[in-house]
Amino acid sequence: MHELAVAAQLLQLVEAEARKAGARRVLAVHLALGENSHINEGALRFHFERLAGWEGLASGAELRFRREPMRFRCHECDADYAPSVGDWRCPGCGRLGKLVDAGDELRVEDIEVEV
Repeated sequence: MHELAVAAQLLQLVEAEARKAGARRVLAVHLALGENSHINEGALRFHFERLAGWEGLASGAELRFRREPMRFRCHECDADYAPSVGDWRCPGCGRLGKLVDAGDELRVEDIEVEV
């Protein structure tokens, strides 16, 4: 149920940025969502739409998601990689790399507006 709180904060941020841009309305919000963020896209979309209402700046705005994997860095091969499910070893050399991105973030990448 934490998607409700996330949606409320997201709506507040999106509307504030839209006002700064002099927008009449928000058309879409592009989000990067880490695969380990534990955020359900459907639930976030549902709560965002309900909170945006029928007449707000973000009313009718579409949430567009892009999933981001966790990332590791292998110091043996000097390579970045996304681990496969259940196996965090480097696909190049088989050694365990160092975690550089846990894939647990939610980030606004872009807000499409109508001015």
